[in-house]
Amino acid sequence: MPIPGRSGCFAVVPPVVPSRLDIPGCYGLLASARSELQHLAETIEQNEANAHVLMRMLNRREAVDSSQIEGTQTGFDGLLLHELETEANEVEEEDEDAKETFAYLRAFMAGCRALEARGKAALDLDLLRGMHAILMAGQPAKTPGRVREIQNYIGMRLETAAYVPPPAAEVDRLLADLIGLLQYEPDGVMEVSVLVRAVIAHAQFEAIHPFLDGNGRIGRLLFPLMFQAEGLPPIHLATFLKVRQREYYDALLAVQTRLDWEPWLRLFLECVIASCKHTMQLFGHLQRLQAQWREKLTAARKRKHAAAWKLIDLLLGQPVINVNEVVRKTGVTFPAANQAVIDLVALDILRPANQQRRHRVFHAHEVMNALYTGLDKVLEQAAVLGRPG
Repeated sequence: MPIPGRSGCFAVVPPVVPSRLDIPGCYGLLASARSELQHLAETIEQNEANAHVLMRMLNRREAVDSSQIEGTQTGFDGLLLHELETEANEVEEEDEDAKETFAYLRAFMAGCRALEARGKAALDLDLLRGMHAILMAGQPAKTPGRVREIQNYIGMRLETAAYVPPPAAEVDRLLADLIGLLQYEPDGVMEVSVLVRAVIAHAQFEAIHPFLDGNGRIGRLLFPLMFQAEGLPPIHLATFLKVRQREYYDALLAVQTRLDWEPWLRLFLECVIASCKHTMQLFGHLQRLQAQWREKLTAARKRKHAAAWKLIDLLLGQPVINVNEVVRKTGVTFPAANQAVIDLVALDILRPANQQRRHRVFHAHEVMNALYTGLDKVLEQAAVLGRPG
């Protein structure tokens, strides 16, 4: 569609969302993704207590990596430190990237609360705008919570843009169509897998680009929310999409400019398989880690009522701490919390962090390393499943 007042410039108006994707080359991957998703759901059901702890960590890893795709520099430890200090009202240094990453996490949690209250009906325009308002809070130039009223584009200049989304006048109509997909209910004639719907929804949201900024992050928030709305685990994909970021961008562009869905469907399914496999590996890894820590405390002859025992249980879900946080979360006295930290440093369960803070910070380095170990391996395993022959 020609852009008024800009000679030679054209915007892409995507068609309404397809009712299904029939791509024979991806049938095997789709079956594998369904199987892995079911296996993960069963694993979570059998490990409910550990699942809560692990999902807490994966939600934060997702916030970090989805934000880094857009150029932020805050790492996993930086987000956890910012969250710790914010909740304790002890922020010592203003870090805009950390604030933006934490805003992503808060937007996701707002989406989860909406689903708990209203079910799939919560996946509406109000939720998209609400999450955007949280994500872009304090940045008025990015019009938090408001659908754009002007033309936007992806690139340095409109004339050389890699992609020009539809004119603002088309956005409301296209969003209404997308919301219909987000709130999809089977009609008894044909049921479309949530895997396929998530593929379509993300690509369509990115094609519409309804906000001035933050579209990629809001679009990636649709993944875990759509799965949760179906009673499935909140699949975390940003970490894996970040590993294959160039391929991710190219696959979306293929949909937007040529309606070629296969590269994006294939990449998405491979990332789902990889995410499920890695999450199941993490269950075993963290259980073994907890057992090793207990063996270390036993070998060090730490009494069962010592604060160090309470602290190792806390660290699996909160691997960045200071002594004040140990006091708040375990209820022990400050001297007991301080001694517990000293004990765990001596056992190499905790290590002092590099950050210079008034309240010294410590990391459970083995937990943090586990979250990012083996990503390439599970992605390669998933890619092999999709190769012909």
